[in-house]
Amino acid sequence: MKRFVILINFLIICNLPFSTFAQKKTTSKSKKALNYQITFQLPGIPDSILYVANYYGNHTYLRDSLRPLKKNPYKFVFQGSDTLKRGVYILASQANAKYMEFIVDSSFFFTVQSEHLEPPVHNIANNVKFINSPENDLFYQFTGKMVGWQIEGRNLSKKFKEEQAKSSPNQEYIDELKKQMRITHDSMQQYTLRFIEENPNNLFAKAQKLTQEVEVPDEKPQQYQDSNWQYQYYAEHYWDNCDFNDNAMIYTPVFAPRLAQYYENVIHPSVDSIIKYTDILIEKSKNSYDIYKYIIWYTSNRFEQSKYLGHDAIFVHLIRTYYEKGLCPWVDETVLERMIDRANTLEPILLGKTAPWLIMPDVDGKFHTNYDFTTDYTIMYFWDTDCGHCKVTTPKLLELYNRAKDSLSFDVYSICLTSDSVKWKNYLMDKNLPWINVGNNKANIDFRDAYDINSSPKIFILDRNKKIILKNIGIEEVEDFLIKHRQGLIKF
Repeated sequence: MKRFVILINFLIICNLPFSTFAQKKTTSKSKKALNYQITFQLPGIPDSILYVANYYGNHTYLRDSLRPLKKNPYKFVFQGSDTLKRGVYILASQANAKYMEFIVDSSFFFTVQSEHLEPPVHNIANNVKFINSPENDLFYQFTGKMVGWQIEGRNLSKKFKEEQAKSSPNQEYIDELKKQMRITHDSMQQYTLRFIEENPNNLFAKAQKLTQEVEVPDEKPQQYQDSNWQYQYYAEHYWDNCDFNDNAMIYTPVFAPRLAQYYENVIHPSVDSIIKYTDILIEKSKNSYDIYKYIIWYTSNRFEQSKYLGHDAIFVHLIRTYYEKGLCPWVDETVLERMIDRANTLEPILLGKTAPWLIMPDVDGKFHTNYDFTTDYTIMYFWDTDCGHCKVTTPKLLELYNRAKDSLSFDVYSICLTSDSVKWKNYLMDKNLPWINVGNNKANIDFRDAYDINSSPKIFILDRNKKIILKNIGIEEVEDFLIKHRQGLIKF
């Protein structure tokens, strides 16, 4: 079981969405020793300014802007006494169109030459020459080979489709085309694997290796007992081809897509599974500061904003395990405090937690709690009289209540968020809502903070023991959830 992936060009799109957070440019007046100097000699190029950008994760960042030398309008120099990260860089036009990509790996002083540009394309990459940059020689040698095979493969595929579309296709010709396509594919695969093997310390070869899929054995290894052992093996070995000891991997465009695929298509979406494999991944990267930093940032950002039910527990885990323990020194103190406060808000209302005890008055001033109900389920409904979505949701909840509250054994504890008590009372009289209605913003706790109420409507479902079993869902999902939960098909 193996899926072969070839990385041909790092950048697919022509226009580059550069980040505005450009690094500080080294001025020509600086007398510090240069740590890098990359010279571009591009006869015939029309630009009066060029841009150098670098990859970081799934973004490109503007690194510097280059103007031609006064004595030579086609010579641009990218240099500085600051630190230049190893990685993949982009040379772009003043219109933000990509001219070429180049690698900074072992050589920090080299020249890029393109002898003849072809207007109006001004193609640099197809006729480029490097001086004192063996890693870029390898990069472009590899790319040239692959592009040739790609063209050959497309031509064969076109002929194959044309022949198949005929009313009387020539089967012998089709079989021959299939054979040629397999030969082309195998040639690409063998060349790539040989390139990786022969250049183990080359950054581009490491990036190529990372794109290769894990080969799952045909027979089950002894240590795997589960019938779903292929998935377990694949998940555990997914990162085998990544050099976690090389920070430069994060400055290539292949790491971020690989990471996104890991969370979108590889790891089981359950909270426990994601936490387990995330901790393993962070442990793998602990000796490479830049990769470690990116993974923690990516995962905390991903799961704080996740739309999947219960994934906020992953965010809380990351805050408690890494941020709160001082393991993320790059985070500003003010930002760190906000993140910890966010975790403090979310943790008490995670799925499986006992709901915060809430006491509020009804329109007559009589106090009720969300613990008053003896039904199997309690629906806590936060709403507002002026909320447009609430005006749609409330009638649907009322219809469900009148039709199924007994068969599904639930009741409603309805919390009105409006500060206008008169409007609230008039609304209740007009709509004749039959459940427990509380409001007036009087409560034993700051209920907005306790239940993270920053919009309306919001629904929480509690079981008989007042444990939170569902939250932040649409009214359309409530009935189906209650039915399946009563049948034992959903468990927390």
